[in-house]
Amino acid sequence: MVRLVALWLLTGAFFKLFVGTPNDLPPVVRDLPLEAGLTYNLAISIELSLGFCALVKPSWAWFLLCGVLLTFDGVLITQLAAGDANCGCFGSKITMPPWLMLTIDSVLLCGLVISRPWRGMPRGLPVSVPVLTIAIGLAMPWFLDRQITTGEITSDGETLGASNAWILLDIEDWIGREIFDTPLAEAPLSDHIDVDSLLPEGLWVFWRQTCDHCAEHLAQLAVQEVGERIVTLIQLREPHDTEGNRVVHLLPTGGFVQSVALPESIQYVIQTPAEMLLENGKIVGAKEATSPDDPVQRTR
Repeated sequence: MVRLVALWLLTGAFFKLFVGTPNDLPPVVRDLPLEAGLTYNLAISIELSLGFCALVKPSWAWFLLCGVLLTFDGVLITQLAAGDANCGCFGSKITMPPWLMLTIDSVLLCGLVISRPWRGMPRGLPVSVPVLTIAIGLAMPWFLDRQITTGEITSDGETLGASNAWILLDIEDWIGREIFDTPLAEAPLSDHIDVDSLLPEGLWVFWRQTCDHCAEHLAQLAVQEVGERIVTLIQLREPHDTEGNRVVHLLPTGGFVQSVALPESIQYVIQTPAEMLLENGKIVGAKEATSPDDPVQRTR
């Protein structure tokens, strides 16, 4: 039973390692006071090292697996309370409702306890083997890191040497900076957006076409924004975008609207809709996950 739980844990870890992004982390984890990439790699390394150790040395890891499953259940309960549609355990490409993941984890936890792994468990492999597997699990997320840093070279819109690459757009950390000093004006994003050609004023909005919150927010802006300020719309394209799954149909229009798009070859770690306020090229306010009732405010 210990090894079955370990395989289940490793399945989620490998999905995060190869196809997920920090966007998939539950809010209670994502909001930790650490850089998003560091938080993400730490979460994966813990799951990998514990899973590998449990496979080769169950007697060391069964009680830690119980603790992890209890922790997962607690996080999933917060997601259920928040009404989340996807727990993010297998990334954004595979949707797993929190209630289903909670059921699976709880069944595994009960099965693990009922099996009483602390009784009659063989000594297993030498100590050096689990220690080595733990070290490998801890190191893998950093050796296989898919995070893009600014300045990396791209070819035909694809970042060289990266598969399912992602980039952090921490706009709230950009407050007080010039728009020309942000990742939008540096490679690889500058290959797709010419910031110098945009008026660095007014409201800048990041949005995704499959985002229901974006649809609601942009529809409201289409009514409210009548030309009193410049509005810049930045679409974050995704590989699965089609006309069939598009939910954003109403956007602000007019001579005061600037529209650009970032390519689907990169995954963007940002909670949309997200907004920035610019004055004379300087970012004076920024906020992720905005809404008509909670828009971005000037903070500088």
